[in-house]
Amino acid sequence: MATLSLRGLTRRFPNAERAALAGLSLEVEDGELLVLVGPSGCGKSTALRLIAGLDSPDGGTVSIGGRDVSRVAPEDRDVAMVFQGYALYPHMTARDIMGFPLRMRGVDKAARARRVEEAAALLSIGHLLDRRPGELSGGERQRVAMGRAIVRAPAAFLFDEPLSNLDAALRAELRVELAALVRRLGTTSVYVTHDQVEAMTMGDRIAVLRAGELQQVGPPRAIYEAPANVFVAGFLGTPAINLIELERSGALYEGAALALPAPPGVALPDRVVAGVRPEHLRVALGAVAEGDAGARGAAGEVEIAARVVIAEPLGAETFLYLDAGGTRLRARAHGFATPAPGEAVRARLDPRAVLWFDAGSGARIAP
Repeated sequence: MATLSLRGLTRRFPNAERAALAGLSLEVEDGELLVLVGPSGCGKSTALRLIAGLDSPDGGTVSIGGRDVSRVAPEDRDVAMVFQGYALYPHMTARDIMGFPLRMRGVDKAARARRVEEAAALLSIGHLLDRRPGELSGGERQRVAMGRAIVRAPAAFLFDEPLSNLDAALRAELRVELAALVRRLGTTSVYVTHDQVEAMTMGDRIAVLRAGELQQVGPPRAIYEAPANVFVAGFLGTPAINLIELERSGALYEGAALALPAPPGVALPDRVVAGVRPEHLRVALGAVAEGDAGARGAAGEVEIAARVVIAEPLGAETFLYLDAGGTRLRARAHGFATPAPGEAVRARLDPRAVLWFDAGSGARIAP
């Protein structure tokens, strides 16, 4: 096990309009599982390749266990990488595939066999060791690929979207298994994904990237509840957060759908973006009385007049997509007993749940 340190890591590809990575600095603690997450092209896979030594940085350093490995060959960095595409040898059995990296390092046959059996037991694939990749399912192949990494007992694991080409049910199953396994082994790990569910559920911390730049790093809950900016707020969460542009009008901030009081003790600019998570909108049947849209109720809640556009029932909950005077809103409701498309509803909001962002910079102002 080891710490992993990225300092000012920069990579620019020829003829590219911008750097793939622009001065990325991160510290991954010993035994931590850090998830790098962001949209396609944000630089997360580039960062992983630089850590692994599959590419060279134009600037900055990579250190593993306190040793600068920026110019060290991949095989000498003591890291193990698990890919999306498995990269399994089709003519070998799972046993031989898992033992191959040890064989290349000159580990004797008895020790190889012992470590392969131990890894197979961890992954519950002992009964598959004598099968070839063509005889395995997608999930079984991914377990073999993970086993090949585990037998090496590396200083760090690097996971490059290992679950992205599996079906939804298998992806959910392996997500749980992989997170539990990494924590059981206690090995420092960096996991790259574009899937916010994987990021939120697996990582000790999440690092959110956009266009090669680090936007925010922290525990999943902290990032969800206090996103650094509009981009982070919009990237994490399903359905996506409601982002509503408002302008100052006296003591209120008003938009087409609602009017909100400013949070106490905070100086806000004239133009802001109000961030409202779908779970903070409580939807009830019935139209808002004329002239009361945006008014505050007895409990200090704001009522928003809306109409249901689409309802997406998922079993335990239903996603509701609303039209509030031309402003589209997203809400979450429990179970199936929800308003139907076309019905008039009242969406209630506690102003204390609102996230406030600067409309110009996108940075969060409050809370």
